[in-house]
Amino acid sequence: MNRDKINRIYESVQKVNQVYEVWAGKHKLTLYEMLMFYEIFQKENMEITQKELSIKLEAPKTSVNSIIKKQLNAGYIEMRVNPQNKREKIISLTENGERYAEKLIRPLLQYEEEAVGMLEDREVETIIAAQNKFADILLSKMEDR
Repeated sequence: MNRDKINRIYESVQKVNQVYEVWAGKHKLTLYEMLMFYEIFQKENMEITQKELSIKLEAPKTSVNSIIKKQLNAGYIEMRVNPQNKREKIISLTENGERYAEKLIRPLLQYEEEAVGMLEDREVETIIAAQNKFADILLSKMEDR
């Protein structure tokens, strides 16, 4: 019985991820490429370190490097050395990249806001609390071993 509940939790998480994959696919991007634009676009200064991007995307560095190279070649992003940490690279959108991200990400943010607006506050809080509680318990079980 618990196995069925676990499967349903993971299916729910996957379903949300698949929605984002659909959006990426409609724009001829991989999920990681779309999420790179999503993460950069939401930053106040529209820049992110390469390390931070790898963490946010939960993707291997090699995958992130491939995405970065592709978008550098497309002229949507630029990369420079972080003046505070010379070993770190900062990724930012070019003017062309900002226009592209605006068309790609702005509607997605709007759809997200509309979707969450269709839920009652208590439903949103229940989703967040339950998901976090499950993750915290699962992590504590793993750390105990």
